[in-house]
Amino acid sequence: MLIWLLNILDIIVAIVLVAVHFNALYSLVIPAVAYLTIKGAIFIKDPFSIIDIIIAIYLIILATGIKTFITWIFVLYLIYKTIISFQT
Repeated sequence: MLIWLLNILDIIVAIVLVAVHFNALYSLVIPAVAYLTIKGAIFIKDPFSIIDIIIAIYLIILATGIKTFITWIFVLYLIYKTIISFQT
């Protein structure tokens, strides 16, 4: 059940990434960053959790107005990670 919750929250973070890239949903940046940071800290020994922390840092940078193609790489990564987790 916890895996499902984490996967759904990852999809929500991916949606927030896209929305912030297009100048919307800034109110969800702090909760998304907090979620990714806490999840990354809890599972710190997993390399994928370090990527979650990097995404959290990028989301803060994205919220300041700096937009790059890296947004799409992170969105695809979160979606890919979710799909793989649902299949296992």
